[in-house]
Amino acid sequence: MADRIEQLLHRRTDLSTFLVHLTKDTENHTARDNLLSIAESRTIEARSPFGLAKQHDQLLHRTRATQRVVCFSETPLEHTWMMVRDIHGRQESFTKYGLVFTKAICRRRGCNPVWYLDISVGHDWLSNPVNRQVDRAIAESTVEGTVDSRRLALQDILRLTPFMEKMGNPNGQRKEFSWEREWRHVGDFSFKSVENVVALLAPEDDHSALRDDLSYSWKRRSIPLIDPDWGLERMISVLSGVSAV
Repeated sequence: MADRIEQLLHRRTDLSTFLVHLTKDTENHTARDNLLSIAESRTIEARSPFGLAKQHDQLLHRTRATQRVVCFSETPLEHTWMMVRDIHGRQESFTKYGLVFTKAICRRRGCNPVWYLDISVGHDWLSNPVNRQVDRAIAESTVEGTVDSRRLALQDILRLTPFMEKMGNPNGQRKEFSWEREWRHVGDFSFKSVENVVALLAPEDDHSALRDDLSYSWKRRSIPLIDPDWGLERMISVLSGVSAV
């Protein structure tokens, strides 16, 4: 495993192979707590709905689950420090805690990259056909004035909309980072083994305590811990099992 990661990291064009999921602080739990919960359950819970059908989240109770996703960023590891910075005007706020996967693992577990539709002035027509398809799916799933959520959930367009996102000037809709591509998984994302995780992200001063708090299976593997603020060379050394000292 270490040899394979080292080879990937030394090939500059392969750095984007890694997909990062950053945890957040929630009302009752810190991002660190959420990371430990994911490590224990080996499942990342799908939360917010995304994509072109997310406006129907409250309207369609049973269909809601088909639009809730787990988000990953296809980001070179040396750019993760920018994702956890406080940037004025940014809509999303991330912490330094998270998990690193390969594209291959995520692909096998049903993740797919997001298709961004340009809705800048003069290009908003790109999303119109999709919106019409969603409206048609709702109409075809309506019986005696009531939407059959289960029937709607089976419509092909509802399976695609979580992977379609608007990008452009109108209504302030935009991508947060120009260098990364987002991937999504509809529903909870489960990974069977700790071997499916390349590394965990956490601030360096918490590495020792975090390792103590991880369950036996993670300690046994001695999962690499990376601080997003580190430089690329130190990340390479830790992932490849070479001392950075």
